[in-house]
Amino acid sequence: MINYKDYLPKGIFAKVFSGLLATSLVVLVIMSLMTGFAIKASIMNWNREKKEDLETILVPMISKAHRLNGGFTESALEATLLPYMTDSLFVYVFDENKRPVLLIEEGRRIRAQDLQAEGRTAQSLLNRNPPLAIKDGSTVIAYLSVDSTDFLAYKANRQFVETMRDAITIGILIAVGLALAVSLVFSTSFSSETKELAAGIVSISGGDHDVAFPKSGTRELTLIARSAETLQRRLEREGRLRRQWMQDISHDLRTPIAAIKSQFEAMVDGVLDTSTKRLERLHSELNHVEALVRNLQELSRYESPEMRIKRTPIASRGFLDNIRERFLFLCEQAGIALECSGETVTFSMDELLMQRCVSNIVQNALQHSEEGGRIRVLLSTRYSDVHITIENTGHIPEADIEWMFDRMYRGNTARPGGGFGLGLSIAKAIVDLHSGSITVENEGQFARFVIVLPQARVS
Repeated sequence: MINYKDYLPKGIFAKVFSGLLATSLVVLVIMSLMTGFAIKASIMNWNREKKEDLETILVPMISKAHRLNGGFTESALEATLLPYMTDSLFVYVFDENKRPVLLIEEGRRIRAQDLQAEGRTAQSLLNRNPPLAIKDGSTVIAYLSVDSTDFLAYKANRQFVETMRDAITIGILIAVGLALAVSLVFSTSFSSETKELAAGIVSISGGDHDVAFPKSGTRELTLIARSAETLQRRLEREGRLRRQWMQDISHDLRTPIAAIKSQFEAMVDGVLDTSTKRLERLHSELNHVEALVRNLQELSRYESPEMRIKRTPIASRGFLDNIRERFLFLCEQAGIALECSGETVTFSMDELLMQRCVSNIVQNALQHSEEGGRIRVLLSTRYSDVHITIENTGHIPEADIEWMFDRMYRGNTARPGGGFGLGLSIAKAIVDLHSGSITVENEGQFARFVIVLPQARVS
């Protein structure tokens, strides 16, 4: 008993599950980083816009104070700005030479000695934020460096950011849980489907041709299942044909060999005389066996994967004339009209093989045609494809059409002394070597074989 698990990839569930989960986690990490970056960028934008708003308000007030007082004094400037200061603002005003005039931090005035006590300098305040030049016309009258408390300095803002972080964290946890659940469900379903499909295919390889494949919701797995079902039917049919073929071959070989053997034994025992006529009959039987073996060898060679054809440009007129010359005498003896006609073209093929292919079909038509009948070989083209049609008066039973190209199959309408049932099988094998197709049908009063050689026309 074949264990299908030995043929399955190891850890197919784990691979699919880990792949889906890893993909989901990567997406979550990227989304989390993008959200964090967006929050940080929003805070930075808020701080910048706050600074720009402050500059927009304070610059006119400083310019006005300069005009009214004819310059800057610390007391006048303080009286102008201090009423508008809050405990969240940092305002530093410098004169045109960048010497400090008024320093306000968090709503209170800072003096030079306070800076020194804290280990700071006026230059460090200028470096904190690039100062904005205040002009009166084209003359710089002062420099303003302004800032506000950071966004997160406000309790409401901190609560907002913390709420956002909590929401993101909870969202990530929920998303991870959902990713785990979805990955688990999908992986389990996919693994189950592939295991059942693999088990069925391995069963077919073990000789079981009665395997039922489950229906899948995945397109690719459904296609594989349908292909496996088709393969199963073909294998079953091929097995049946092979068994029938072996029985037919055994019968076709055993009967003449037994007859020949019994006659030779009788002649050896003196029961039968060794006459020329009897020896000729025995020779004919041996020729029959030899022809059967030769046809079997030929079919095996044509169906071999190593078989290669030799394509050459062939003129259609010469090809048809060859067929006509080969069968004209036989058709006249049988009282059957033969017609070979078609377009004058050049097409690419293995001439010897295709002559054999068409000859086999014409020979089959000759065996199944009554006196006064007609056989036609027609050659035509459609675009770059070459069509060769062989038809004869008569009718093929519908039950026989499906089996026409099977080995050793012989319809019951053939004349006595028919062939071995290999001619059409050989013809189909030759057409397959040319990557073509061959079909059979009844059309009116004719039984018709159509060979299509794709992309065969040269000119």
